[in-house]
Amino acid sequence: METLSIQLLPEYTPSKPAPDYSSKLLPGEKCIQRSPCTQRGDNASFTFRDKGMTLRLMDCREEDRHPCYGLGSIIRGEVALDNRRRVVAVAAKLEGRVYLSGQPSQAVNIISKERTLWESSTLNGQTCPSIMPLSVSFPTSYRERGQDHPFRLPPSFELSQPRRVAIVYTLQIIVTKSRNVPMIGKKLSRRVYMSIHVRYRPRVRPSRPVPDSFSEVKQSPEDWMENVWITKPSAETENEAFLARCHFFFPSVRVFTASEKIPFHLRLETSPLFLHSLAKLFLPHQNPSEIEDVLNVFILRKTTVNIQGTSFSHDQVLGRGQMMLQSSSTSKATMSESKEPVTWSWNGDLRCEVPVLNTGFNTSHVSTSDYIVLSLLLPPGQLRPDLSLQRVIPIRLATEPWIDRS
Repeated sequence: METLSIQLLPEYTPSKPAPDYSSKLLPGEKCIQRSPCTQRGDNASFTFRDKGMTLRLMDCREEDRHPCYGLGSIIRGEVALDNRRRVVAVAAKLEGRVYLSGQPSQAVNIISKERTLWESSTLNGQTCPSIMPLSVSFPTSYRERGQDHPFRLPPSFELSQPRRVAIVYTLQIIVTKSRNVPMIGKKLSRRVYMSIHVRYRPRVRPSRPVPDSFSEVKQSPEDWMENVWITKPSAETENEAFLARCHFFFPSVRVFTASEKIPFHLRLETSPLFLHSLAKLFLPHQNPSEIEDVLNVFILRKTTVNIQGTSFSHDQVLGRGQMMLQSSSTSKATMSESKEPVTWSWNGDLRCEVPVLNTGFNTSHVSTSDYIVLSLLLPPGQLRPDLSLQRVIPIRLATEPWIDRS
């Protein structure tokens, strides 16, 4: 009988311990690429009770203790009733309206969207369930009467001056109950309402990042654009001593996060005499020597209201540019009666100094637009009707920072 030889297993030695892993760099290590992690914060919940009804909303954001929703978001939740007797129907209604203070009759409907949560069948006499799921979505656009094209649904909005204007969204829970009327031998119905305010705030982000400073223009010239503004007394004037030529360089993306800085570069070619004559022409009641800055840069939001015959506009300065005169400038930026041409150059940045809750929007009743404004001799403020001393550059302010999704 043949015996099989037994092969011995090879000897094993203990492995080296695995290295320690940490998000913090160790000596000799460097970060090659890092993807930012964002917290959406869309897990807030709210509970409302009124008139024997309980409404619970889930999966939303919180803004000033109000439920807040984004572009095309779905309002999710559930409805419960303390007393379900004689309930024949339960519905949810999402409404959006534009209000003008002092004239409640001039409220304009934007959207009205109703969903039936439960309805009794007269054949089997069902009892209303104890809990009913709720699901109503915000439309992304809407149509106005007499308009051929749709409008993007505007965000929640409020303007306090010169008159209060508000765009308000409400969610109503409507409970229909039946009641017997012995005198006429019929069953009538009555409705009970519970209304809450909800916020609509679509998130808007820039399509690409904003360069840090104008010093990067040589490495990435496509990230910058130039706007040239020439001010002169008449179209025929060609004398360099009687005109002002401004070269404004700013990021070409033109969509900027409101909380982040916007770098820019300015070059002004003119003569002190021309600025002196402009001041005497447009600012006759002000001493030219008392004008502190010959050029100002600021961010302005213009709101226009037109509701059933009531029209007005409001300009709000959101932020002022911080400017630093460059050493390449021929002299200090001042006004005098000198005809000698001068060139002044500044590097600077803009940033919104007040909270910006929504981006610009446009409807036939209310619209908001954002601009970078160059102002010659005039301090930051309202736009002049003739814009003779101001240059207006349309931009868009975003509510969220850019994110690298690569």
